[in-house]
Amino acid sequence: MGRLLQFAALAFALALAALPTVAGEREPGAKLKVVTTIPDLADIVREVGGERVEVTSIARGKENLHNVISRPSHLVALSKADILVQVGLSMEMGFIPALLEGCGNPQVRPGGKGFINASDGWQPIQVPAVLTRQGGDLHPQGNPHMNIDPRAGRHFALRIAEGLSVVAPEWKAEFETRRDAYLARLERAEKRWLEFAREWRGRKFVVYHQEFNYLAEVYGLQIVANLEVKPGIQPTPNHLAQVIETMKREQCTVIATALWSKNDFVARVAEATGAKVVELPNMCGGIAGTDSWIAMLDLVHARLAAAFGTPVPPVQ
Repeated sequence: MGRLLQFAALAFALALAALPTVAGEREPGAKLKVVTTIPDLADIVREVGGERVEVTSIARGKENLHNVISRPSHLVALSKADILVQVGLSMEMGFIPALLEGCGNPQVRPGGKGFINASDGWQPIQVPAVLTRQGGDLHPQGNPHMNIDPRAGRHFALRIAEGLSVVAPEWKAEFETRRDAYLARLERAEKRWLEFAREWRGRKFVVYHQEFNYLAEVYGLQIVANLEVKPGIQPTPNHLAQVIETMKREQCTVIATALWSKNDFVARVAEATGAKVVELPNMCGGIAGTDSWIAMLDLVHARLAAAFGTPVPPVQ
């Protein structure tokens, strides 16, 4: 990682000399240059910002969000950005601090006018009482995978509209109008998702990483085991044997995994238990048909319904 950041810093220095403007010099009426950490946030920025924004996302949709690779292009994008939108809750701790340190743009750093922490005001789950490395890759503020919570789109839209209006107050009314239109679409989607999950309470499943815990909490699902020994720590043979035993005892027949973690460990447990493996997106764009946050959640609900054998209402 050190060499990568050195290379990134060099590329940034070379690119900076060619930049026509620097952050903070946005001309009146110019589009807002927005960088988001994940595609989910980019989608909602476009929904709220419309033609007033140009958006790029650092993550592409298929990664383990704790191991996103920083690239020179990210430094350049942040150096020119008016706004950075991150999830927060330490989700981006592996890549954002170094990028912000190297980009030379104080406006998009925490405390800057263009910094939006989309999890502000969110009530996280799994906040650790004690922080030690023995717990694996724990997050001091709680589980950061709130983007898979059906309630998160509403929260993100409110935070984003507020943040865009701080940087471009002349368009505040427009942002609020677009926000309200998006919230109305979300209300229809939320009713659809509740219909999907009507029969899910008490259903059991196993996960690889703790990415779907908010979803489980919302609908009363039971996660009976994690294939990781601890967050960020790969399964061991002994741990997999315990997971298999637990699944058989609990009569659990579904394993949920993201694209990045659909691996040999998952296949081994599925073969030993006869469980169905359901691949779920952990953010927008990683799986076909998930270009928007609403579409991603539609796919999550449809695939879980199929795995649980419950009715799959049509997407309206």
